[in-house]
Amino acid sequence: MVKIKRHIYLVFSVLFFFSCTKNSAVVLEIPDCTPLQLSSKSSAETTQFNFSAEQKKNIQKFIENNDGTALRLTLSCPSVKNPGTPGSSKFEIGFLFDGAKETALVSGLFADFQSTAVSVTFCLEKGSQPPTGFFIKTKESFSIQNAAIVPAVIGFDFSTSTPMFAFAPNGGIITPKSAKADFSGASLVFDSVTTYSSIMPEMEITYSDKIRISVSGEQFTIRPSEKKSITIPFSAFKSPFSTVTVIENEAAVSSILAHASDRTLLSFFKNTRSVAKPIKADPGLILKWRQSNWRGNDYELFQWDRFPGILIFDIADYKTQDAFFRRMAYFVEKAGYKGRLLSDSELEGKHGYNAHDYKPDDMARFFEKARKEQFPLNEKEELLKQILLFNGLLTLSADGSIAAGKGAVISISQESPEYLRRQLIAHEGWHGIYFTDDDFRNIVASIYYTLDSNTRKYLIRYFQVTPSLNYDTTDEYLLKNEFMAYLLQQSVNSTGDYFLKMAKREHSQQLAKEEADYVISTDANGFTSAATLLDDYVNQRWGLNGGRIWLIN
Repeated sequence: MVKIKRHIYLVFSVLFFFSCTKNSAVVLEIPDCTPLQLSSKSSAETTQFNFSAEQKKNIQKFIENNDGTALRLTLSCPSVKNPGTPGSSKFEIGFLFDGAKETALVSGLFADFQSTAVSVTFCLEKGSQPPTGFFIKTKESFSIQNAAIVPAVIGFDFSTSTPMFAFAPNGGIITPKSAKADFSGASLVFDSVTTYSSIMPEMEITYSDKIRISVSGEQFTIRPSEKKSITIPFSAFKSPFSTVTVIENEAAVSSILAHASDRTLLSFFKNTRSVAKPIKADPGLILKWRQSNWRGNDYELFQWDRFPGILIFDIADYKTQDAFFRRMAYFVEKAGYKGRLLSDSELEGKHGYNAHDYKPDDMARFFEKARKEQFPLNEKEELLKQILLFNGLLTLSADGSIAAGKGAVISISQESPEYLRRQLIAHEGWHGIYFTDDDFRNIVASIYYTLDSNTRKYLIRYFQVTPSLNYDTTDEYLLKNEFMAYLLQQSVNSTGDYFLKMAKREHSQQLAKEEADYVISTDANGFTSAATLLDDYVNQRWGLNGGRIWLIN
């Protein structure tokens, strides 16, 4: 085995415009580009890099400003002659601390990376003293191509020519082409893990095709995304800090990395546990999100990760959801009530909806009318206004007037059974896209007018006579929007059966018999044909389908 050379050859990334000679100190760079000079001490098998007092001060500052800190080294070993030989070219890396014996943190074989460099990131345990340096133990000559103090990450990244392996303070063994990421040590790294159960790290997966992962036995299918990556908050898992394993199509995965969540997600309105900033998440995760991990007391606020500006409220029960949205439902959509602000006594005994959807201009009209008329809104409605202003769905002028911003709001409730939550979040999710996408609205309009007249008459009549709906069918925008959502809230294969059941219901037979009988006689083919056209469009454009607005399930 080749003995370590007296000089450690140090090569640095041109990105930071620092250079050095064979005998110079390592330049350790942190993200603010502050250079840190490292002195090195070589021996036959161990090389120590000791931080100066100024370096320690800068590292301490970095620790204070980040939720988790790590050292990243990119190493290469050009002297390896027998790649893959058992026991050859072994290396170990770890931190050095005052008064503490050096302890190996991670280990691997240079021979596994004979043609490229390898990048190793290892995290500092939260609450520990700043390290005095780090060491590399090996019998091979090696080069440090770059070194940096970085925000903590755990996992692996094979997306570049230099594979990167990142470890928690409990360490591990580098395994090339691994399909696993060990997050069991995440609680040792990230401050927020033990401070707030609702704000855990996030896992970002970069992938090229449909995959399936297992998280402590809980399995998730992840479909392709146009971004080629997806972020999953650990709060969505039943057992978040365990090993994540790719169990189907591991070749499609190029990285799995855990990093800290945005600390501002713990923004609450003054003196309350009412959250202001949404968690970005796929709707499939929201359906399974445990209420015990909510930041707020009676609702959690999300933003659809693929459609910026679409806020998703998951609310504890129908009563609380009514407090947020029932008055607005009558103001925006209910026939005979549109444009009116109903008093609490007028709302008594009236049903809103089990789920909701609203666009900014309608919400702006609601709140502006209440402002002008000094109408007394309830506590949840005032909170809703604050959330909408905070997230830019409403804007506030200098004179106090309220105008529309951008985005959409949808809402479901924990009180709905699971099967209904799936259908409702699909229904409302399509509304959210409809509100925010011009091309989608145009496609919906063109398909709406291809529907044969008798099938369309039944749908309009159903909207009129169903007490829980009572839509204003003179509103063309609303009519097309609901037509689309009722078709896409379930799979194409289920569309015909759904509308046949609607047509056979007692109130359809009593109040819309002629139209309903036509749907029955045609086996609801008009609805199925229209649903097929819509399904083809949303699948080609977004990879979604009728009844499925999520990439993860």
